[in-house]
Amino acid sequence: MNEDYVSYELALKLKACGFDELCIAQWACEPDGKPMLFGSTAFVFSNAELKGRDVTAPLLYHAQKWLREKKGIIVIAEPDWDSEYYCMADYLTGEWYFSVWKDGDRVRCNFNPNAEEEKIWMFEKYEQALSAGISAALELIKKGE
Repeated sequence: MNEDYVSYELALKLKACGFDELCIAQWACEPDGKPMLFGSTAFVFSNAELKGRDVTAPLLYHAQKWLREKKGIIVIAEPDWDSEYYCMADYLTGEWYFSVWKDGDRVRCNFNPNAEEEKIWMFEKYEQALSAGISAALELIKKGE
C-alpha cells in the first residue's frame, strides 16, 4: 500500500515546488529522524499545517494530477511494449518507463544538456516509473523550465 504514496524524499520535493494540497496521509519524522507514513480517514493535512520535517504524503495519482492541473506538466508511465518481458496476458510484469510532457512537447529528462539522446530509465513496476517521472518533472520546475 505504501507504494501508492509518494516517498518522503519526493514529498519534500513536492513541498519545495509549492504542493500544498489537502492529503489524508503525512510523513512524520520520529525523534531519530526516520520518517513514518501516517494516514487518517478522519483528518486531512496540508503542508502549511505541518511543522518541522513533517510533510504531506499524497498518492502518486494526486501528485501527477497536481503537476498536470497546476503546473501544466503531464507525467506518463507505461509499459515497454517492445520488452522481451512484456506479455499481453500479464501487463503487471515486465518493464515500465516514464515520459514528461509540457506544452505538447516531450521533455528530455536526462538533465545532461550535452547528451545526444535522452536516457530512458526502465523500472519493474508502474509505481516506480510514475514516481521517477514525478521526480523528473519536479526537477524541471526547480530549474525553471
